[in-house]
Amino acid sequence: MEIIKEDVPYQLHQLLDIIGNDKFLEICKMYGGTNVYIPMYKNIIIGGRNRELIRDYNGKNIDMLRARCGISRGHMRKILHEAGVIKL
Repeated sequence: MEIIKEDVPYQLHQLLDIIGNDKFLEICKMYGGTNVYIPMYKNIIIGGRNRELIRDYNGKNIDMLRARCGISRGHMRKILHEAGVIKL
């Protein structure tokens, strides 16, 4: 089915531009009429960032890794501890 931008509420035009007509229609079919929560970008990428930190940790480079991500030493240690890499 062919839709044009004017068929879509104005506040959804940017979403339509990003995902295209076909995907927009799929979302309408699946979620139409409901409220959908879209998490913040930074909250979605944290898991990948943490896996990278854990993978790159060599036992001696905690300060280099934490500086790369802009997190505190304590937060870096918490990430490593929760992954079972270090003990607090």
